[in-house]
Amino acid sequence: MSPAATLTRLAQRLELALLRTGPGLTASLRFRGRHHVRTETEFLDLYGRLLADRVLIQSLNEAFNLWDLARQTAPLHGSVAEFGVYKGGSARLLCAVKESRPLHLFDTFGELGGMPETRPDIDTSHRAGDFSDSRLPEVRALLAGQPEVRIHAGLFPGTAAGLEDVRFSFVHLDVDIYQSTLDGLRFFYPRLLPGGMLVSHDYSYLPTPGVKRAFDEYFADDPQPVIRLWDTQCLVVKPR
Repeated sequence: MSPAATLTRLAQRLELALLRTGPGLTASLRFRGRHHVRTETEFLDLYGRLLADRVLIQSLNEAFNLWDLARQTAPLHGSVAEFGVYKGGSARLLCAVKESRPLHLFDTFGELGGMPETRPDIDTSHRAGDFSDSRLPEVRALLAGQPEVRIHAGLFPGTAAGLEDVRFSFVHLDVDIYQSTLDGLRFFYPRLLPGGMLVSHDYSYLPTPGVKRAFDEYFADDPQPVIRLWDTQCLVVKPR
């Protein structure tokens, strides 16, 4: 793990500790001391365990967005999907709120080469083979005992063959690059139930411009708004 990544994880764990014990100690956390997230003890406990296990890359804001938005879509039924699983931390968050909905997980995983081919002119901070430290057996172990979890290992959208008639209530994209984001939008958005939600990581992250470009192109002729969320995420809600 790089020094920058180590410092980020330490900051996340400090943030979590301060949120629980002294939310007014720093200006950056003061607003959270008055935020509903303080009462979400199940979320905070799970978030803390996933940070300690080093399987979660989302910030507290982003992790809570996934938790809360996925939970809101439970009455729609349908399925839940995540494209870009990495070490399984965000998938484990989704398991906690999906209720009886099936969860479909798509990733190449390290065994299959990590990230697929990129566009160097667009995907300025990633190359093929990135995230190859993901391990499918470790993801399976993390999600052991969670019901209705279906793992599709390989290159997307080929791994979605046979799921053309599935309808989704919540989708999480976390693939970092232009083509994979566009492929995810092309497959999942038409299959999103009315009122369903699609959240993407890295939409507002400057080192991954391909994510926003894919959204801009896909929704260029669609009035559907793409809503920015903190920290790097965006949200699209399928019209009812």
